[in-house]
Amino acid sequence: MARRYISITLLLFLACLSFNALYLSGGGRLHALQALLYGPWGIVFGMYGWFANPLLGLAILLHRRWRWFSLLLGLCALGLGLSSLGIERVPDNRSYDFLNLEHFAPGFYLWLLSILGFCLGQAWWCQKARQGLAVPGWHWPDAALAVVLGLVVHFALQAPSLRFEIDRALAPPPYVQPSTPNAI
Repeated sequence: MARRYISITLLLFLACLSFNALYLSGGGRLHALQALLYGPWGIVFGMYGWFANPLLGLAILLHRRWRWFSLLLGLCALGLGLSSLGIERVPDNRSYDFLNLEHFAPGFYLWLLSILGFCLGQAWWCQKARQGLAVPGWHWPDAALAVVLGLVVHFALQAPSLRFEIDRALAPPPYVQPSTPNAI
């Protein structure tokens, strides 16, 4: 199984996209695929955990040629992913109000597990490479899973229900007319 750690990483990442990532106050929830698509907007709100995704992607691409650098990127991705545990409030994808985070859902934990799986596999092969064994290259399941992941993201970006309107998220709350003339 250690030879297929890239496939396992991509399979866990794809699996996480079919679950909820966060449960929010008021019965709200954020699906993992929505979290993946909305993630870059996290920088506006001071949430940087999403940036583990491009780091993980780069680490996977470089896993054979620059194995130690790839491990470092994977560990940085894991650190960023774990920093998401400090999130307390996120914008709701329907009302664009900030809601409190109640707890993390299975999609979040599968996402972290995919990053951890990559780090463990890469560390294993970095150690084996010191003993003279070659780090395994790409296999056809790796390429097939990467293509499926690309297609999932492509079609999700086309879905109107998954679009994020940053103007609505950053808009000030509506003005409420005071009910009495002496109210401030």
